[in-house]
Amino acid sequence: MELNPKVGLSLGNDQTSFTADYQYSFLYYDHNPSGASKRYDQDHTFNAALTHVFNERYKIQVRDSFVIGQEPDALRYDAAFHTPFRVSGNNIVDFGDVLFNAELTPLLGLELGYDIAWFDYKDSFNLNSPKNVNPGPGPDTGRITPSVSGVLDRIEQTPHVALTWRVQPETTASLGYRFHQVNYTADEPILGTEPDGVIANSDSRDERDHTVYVGLDHQFRPDFYGSAQVGASYYDYYNLNSTSFGPYARLSLTYVYLPESFVQAGFQEGRSATDVFGNGATKADLVRDSEASVFYAKLHHRIVPNLFANLNGSYQHSAFQGGSFDNQAEDFYELGANLEYHFNAHFSVEGGYDFDRLDSDLGRSYTRNKFYIGATASY
Repeated sequence: MELNPKVGLSLGNDQTSFTADYQYSFLYYDHNPSGASKRYDQDHTFNAALTHVFNERYKIQVRDSFVIGQEPDALRYDAAFHTPFRVSGNNIVDFGDVLFNAELTPLLGLELGYDIAWFDYKDSFNLNSPKNVNPGPGPDTGRITPSVSGVLDRIEQTPHVALTWRVQPETTASLGYRFHQVNYTADEPILGTEPDGVIANSDSRDERDHTVYVGLDHQFRPDFYGSAQVGASYYDYYNLNSTSFGPYARLSLTYVYLPESFVQAGFQEGRSATDVFGNGATKADLVRDSEASVFYAKLHHRIVPNLFANLNGSYQHSAFQGGSFDNQAEDFYELGANLEYHFNAHFSVEGGYDFDRLDSDLGRSYTRNKFYIGATASY
């Protein structure tokens, strides 16, 4: 069971706007979660955004989202819907970004941005714990099982730049470049045996990648529009002396078929960090990351003036890159249905159902069902 109150604030004028909110989540379980002494979790989420329009040609936006709790990955900064991830202790995830838009000429525009993500899990490696080092006896005596911190504590930084060109009033083309740096920060062993057979540490998976893409935004008609970015990425795992290429894509279509009713679908392709680390006796056995292909769709429909229905679904295929689990995969399915009723502009209620399913080649498949009700009051 989950209790999830939220409070927020919105201020501003035609030139500057500021929003901030806080959300508290209390989750109660029928049984103690693995590794926990209590049946409940608590998550705290803080969001803030500031937008300033200098004039009709220049605009800047600053945002930050911070969460601390046991399921911090409930905070997403991309459309890749990773599986719900629970870790005991006060774990921290923070996402921030700065975006500056400039209209250089009536046809030519510039976009400059910087994104940063910080992950800090409280699970840590303990040399004397059988959870982290197999005590034996047997052939696996001394084998390391890393902590969550060891494989996932990291800082991701992504500066990016794009030029946009208004080809026609309803069509805008773009050419962009993204640099992505990932530094794993736990400084713990993640592969090998103790006491003297450590093969890889956290920073063995450090990587930087360069992505070049072309984009197109097009308004097919007033109620139908789409956006596409396609390109390629070059990945450099410099501590493993390994490089590779991969595809990059961000696609979306939106159709507003009735007032306050729309359908949206999209696709994303790219690589992301994974908690899967591999096994073996050499660095070649270390899993670097995963290639994720994500399809998603959403329907928002006004049934009657104050009653709305929402349907959303996604499918993610993740293939592990490198190491002993190279090309093994996980498929994650998500489906949600929701009804919301607006009594007036200030008060609404909602109820819904979420279904998650993970099919894994690694033997960690599961199904998750969630029912919820809620109310929102705003002034």
